[in-house]
Amino acid sequence: MVSVIIPTLNEAAYLPWLLEALARQTQPPEEVIVADAGSEDGTPEIARAWGARVVPGGRPAVGRNAGARAARGTWLVFLDADVVPRPDFLEKAMREIEARRLDIATCLMEPLSPRPTDRVFHEVANGYLLALQWISPRAPGFCILVRRDLHETIGGFDETLLLAEDHDYVRRAARHGRFGVLTSVRIPVSTRRVEEEGVFPLLLKYLWAEAHVWAGRPIRSLPFDYAFGHHRPSSRPGGYTEREKGKKGSRLAWLPILPSRSIMRGMGGWPGRLRRPWRWTLLSGDRPLLTSQPKAHDRRLESATGSRSLPPPTSSGDW
Repeated sequence: MVSVIIPTLNEAAYLPWLLEALARQTQPPEEVIVADAGSEDGTPEIARAWGARVVPGGRPAVGRNAGARAARGTWLVFLDADVVPRPDFLEKAMREIEARRLDIATCLMEPLSPRPTDRVFHEVANGYLLALQWISPRAPGFCILVRRDLHETIGGFDETLLLAEDHDYVRRAARHGRFGVLTSVRIPVSTRRVEEEGVFPLLLKYLWAEAHVWAGRPIRSLPFDYAFGHHRPSSRPGGYTEREKGKKGSRLAWLPILPSRSIMRGMGGWPGRLRRPWRWTLLSGDRPLLTSQPKAHDRRLESATGSRSLPPPTSSGDW
């Protein structure tokens, strides 16, 4: 059994897209658990309308642990509310995990944004994950797959940490099980934090956190602000193409990232040949995600929130 666990705080504008993506999986999860930290925008009601279980949560580490305690699956998949996995994500991920006999894993990432700077930023992060996977494992909290028994062996996430709790988690887990970065799948991830703070200010924060991780110093206090569940909408929607403006039902799309074959081979694998790399490709496979919510989606949201529908996500983001 696969249990998907999603920590949330005021994610009504983003969570429906993830829940819809999970419902479209070729290998759907047996259960979806939303650990909510006290949202005031209808997030729990939306989760229940989509058939998810809702449990009390807190900061990301607290919510993930709470969801894991309520989960019945032998595999736990931790996702953040604003990622949008492709329909074959779980099927391919579990297939690679089984083939490589992994106990805990993460995967390569790509931005839900057409901006070149975002693509460069995420490709650098991908290279970093691949280079360190056998030396000093890292995994972004928005996508971690782990055996339930391993999660329990290490005592879950350290709830006292304010930052880099995901890296601490996989480093401890890697001492008791086999860790790997999956190359057969990528997780489309938000860019709203980059849009809010800027690439370089955010990069400085991550470098500061990395220095603490390398030094083995737990981060229990922060010298800077790091928003938790209070992201403002973006003026430029990440993931929507400019060329689709004016067309009925604009499609959520992604621009394929084509790293060097030699680099990918050296780091663990080539993500697969793409037929038309110069063209926009649908993020959701054969069925496009429309900027206007699908009718079934509207009915769920209407019953959950008492309104006609929620607007589509105007950006993407993380905690």
